Amino acid sequence: MKSHTPETMAAAPKGPAVIWMKRLANIGFGIAAAYFCYLLVLLGMAAKNNSEFEGALIGETLLQQVESVSQVPIDLSQVTVKTVVVMWATWCGPCHSLLISLRDEVAAGKISAKQIVAVSMAEPLADVGAYLRKTPLPFSITLDPKGELATKMKISGTPTVILLEPGGKIASVSTGGFRLTSKVVQFLSL
Repeated sequence: MKSHTPETMAAAPKGPAVIWMKRLANIGFGIAAAYFCYLLVLLGMAAKNNSEFEGALIGETLLQQVESVSQVPIDLSQVTVKTVVVMWATWCGPCHSLLISLRDEVAAGKISAKQIVAVSMAEPLADVGAYLRKTPLPFSITLDPKGELATKMKISGTPTVILLEPGGKIASVSTGGFRLTSKVVQFLSL
């Protein structure tokens, strides 16, 4: 094995360009750290907002049906079985992951597609339709065209999952974070 002595090792790059690259790297790290702190603050605010809804009734909530797997009421206050409402947006990467994960859980038979309503928030029907053509989903897809449900629920991040008991009583609300799929599966299997 060849030993590396100072004479055989390549010299580290030097000069003003290297100094500027190091400065830019430090700035990038600072921006990433600030963004991470911002996300933590948002998730903290969302958790505080979400907790105030637990045990309350969702109230009359009219949604526009895009695709339906069953006769899911578009008024969420009228649900007769445990229902999961997923507030999402077509531009949201974590939303895509959650929806695909729920699709996989439905395909595996762990949960029923009839108990999931995905609500796209204040997006044009054309955008939602384009997403669904690329990524077909087995559960009901609705629109909150004016963002009324999102405003009422003080949604500050996506995805947000609302777990509803029959009659529209809110069991819990969770925004972002990890393990949303497992929360859904656990709620619907109880």
